[in-house]
Amino acid sequence: MNGDGRGTVIDRETLMTWARSQGVRVRVACEDWESITYETLARQPDGTSLIQRHRWVLPEPITRRRLLMTYVVGLSHEVDGAECNHVRRIVPPVLSSADEAARHDVALVAAAMVEVERRAVCGATVDNLRVYTVERAVHWRPF
Repeated sequence: MNGDGRGTVIDRETLMTWARSQGVRVRVACEDWESITYETLARQPDGTSLIQRHRWVLPEPITRRRLLMTYVVGLSHEVDGAECNHVRRIVPPVLSSADEAARHDVALVAAAMVEVERRAVCGATVDNLRVYTVERAVHWRPF
């Protein structure tokens, strides 16, 4: 751990053991097709927060499958007469979903993520975001 209350844990089992000893839960902080980052937040006796993280790099066969299942979702909304665009890479919550259901699910997840991350900055909400593309990451081309 460094001086800012953040630390990186060497392995997942150590993180789980530490979380149990602190009485805190482990959550997924970040996820993409290559890795999953787990995080815990514990309040220390002096009132400060201690964040511990572990990034688990997935085995290659799983990485390949997740890349094939990942979608790129493009969303936009209007801000003061201009168009504000947001793009997110999303792995469907249910990997076995049919393509149409997966596209719907990833659009919802992407809109929720944009609202949480950007609402205070640009006013993005699930209600004002418009989905303009949902493509598999392996097929997506930015231009």
